[in-house]
Amino acid sequence: MTDDDPNEAYEVVPIEPGPHGPSHTWWTVKRKGIPVRYFPGKEKAERHATDREYRASLVVAGKAWEKAKGK
Repeated sequence: MTDDDPNEAYEVVPIEPGPHGPSHTWWTVKRKGIPVRYFPGKEKAERHATDREYRASLVVAGKAWEKAKGK
């Protein structure tokens, strides 16, 4: 892992299903070993780990309180 490429800090691993948790088809994106996001498909998880613009679009899309204010 280097500081030059921020995408190298991400890894995509299968989720560990619990007795009441999501199914085995979900994937976890970890950054430096810490889970940061979960996806129902591996393709979206890999895109999140490798595409900076996609990660940024998810953050902007997730700010519902700003949408409610009309920003």
